[in-house]
Amino acid sequence: MTFHRREVLGCFGVASASTLLWALGCGSHAPAVRRAPQVSGEVRTWLHDAVARLASTYPTVHALAVSRRRTTAAIDVLGSGVARLRTDGVVLTVRGRDGTWREHVTSELTGPGIEAAATALDAPRQHKSLDFGRPPPTPDEPPRIDDLDLRHRTELLLSRDARLSSRIVYAAALIDIDDAVVWSVAPGRDLEQRLVRIRQAATRAAWNGTRPVVREIEHAWSGWLDDQPLTPDELAATSQAALELMTPGSFDDGERTVVLDPSVVAILVDTAASALLTTAAARRPEAAARVGPTATGSVAAGSADSAGATLASPLVTLVDDPTAPHAYGGFAFDDEGELAAPIILLDAGRVAGRLSDRASGGAGRGRRPGHLARVEPASSHLQLVPGTASTKELYGDGFALEGGLGVTYDPATDRVRIACARARELRAGNTTGRAYADVELVGSLTALLSAVDAIARDPATFALHPSADRDPRWRSISTPALRTRGLVRARRSRA
Repeated sequence: MTFHRREVLGCFGVASASTLLWALGCGSHAPAVRRAPQVSGEVRTWLHDAVARLASTYPTVHALAVSRRRTTAAIDVLGSGVARLRTDGVVLTVRGRDGTWREHVTSELTGPGIEAAATALDAPRQHKSLDFGRPPPTPDEPPRIDDLDLRHRTELLLSRDARLSSRIVYAAALIDIDDAVVWSVAPGRDLEQRLVRIRQAATRAAWNGTRPVVREIEHAWSGWLDDQPLTPDELAATSQAALELMTPGSFDDGERTVVLDPSVVAILVDTAASALLTTAAARRPEAAARVGPTATGSVAAGSADSAGATLASPLVTLVDDPTAPHAYGGFAFDDEGELAAPIILLDAGRVAGRLSDRASGGAGRGRRPGHLARVEPASSHLQLVPGTASTKELYGDGFALEGGLGVTYDPATDRVRIACARARELRAGNTTGRAYADVELVGSLTALLSAVDAIARDPATFALHPSADRDPRWRSISTPALRTRGLVRARRSRA
């Protein structure tokens, strides 16, 4: 039987380098863009003028501007490509004396464009005298990377793999660089930051009988391109994982003790944070019934009537910290101009705080997908506090679930379903050698969190970037493995 290229890639659920670039929103031809700002001081002058005009009418005014450059290089066994994309934009946000919020978004990062946006919000011609404070220092410019260098770096992600045997029928690598300069201006505040977010990823695929096995590895961080590259040992381990033979057949569905590897824990914890620990989620009756009513006052600090509600095991302490060094989801200030600071969400299993935006009565996690979409409370860099045991010390009887693939969650019933690449059978603290592909962990989200009875000491870091998002959401999580109990079964459908 002869397989065409599209059929082979479709079986593995992966795509060619050119398709990867299109899927990331980067076409083969650069789109027309507006004139880029010449210097950051020029942009701040435009924003100062707009804020001074709006402040004559509105008691609360904020201006957010962004200039993003995204460069993506991808390579596979069928070819390679480099795509570049630029996005500029401004968001002017005001709140009237009656408490009503209004905002205007424009892609015109120019003096006339910002002036027109202020006029659209009924700004008068006169300027209110404002003190914006000391101007911020200009952020460092990252090293320039040309297309030839990027192609060479992606080629190395394939050639460095000594175990890229003939059984590997598909291999791909990707480098994604998102470089954004963000300005935030309000009365008494003038901020600027440069966020350079890097992702390196490699994919390996092999046949296991009639079943395709796909394994991926990714590093994601903020900083320069050579700070945390994928190593030859990690690439070789990914190939070896793709070549691993799975046990034929399946196992009986049932509730078991499970050790979740960090990639599965990341999905579990992120689902809990986004579904239960934001002010937007707390407005839903079903969420309020689980973790307490919506806080009033300083929601982010967890100082209201929801604080202290038990949500997870006493072993679980969860912090959202955008100040963590090199965090992919980190920042110096959020998209509402609030300075970054850690927020304790769960303290020994009890609710200690919530992610909130300014409209919800709190401050500190107002995030805009792509910096320009609608503001919403969202995490930045979640950290699950590690325990003291090694991962192997968590083994007993049950399964070790590895390779988190996706999640579905029903907030009305609290039912969560986490798809995993494989389950290793455990007996008497050791693996038996049986490994089953395509499994899922099913149960109540709060029950899974409450059943945690051990947490490992060695964390791993992951970027959180749902593929369904139209605009990028730069979030990340650092978490070790943990042990809990839930229903394990063969995967019913794709999550």
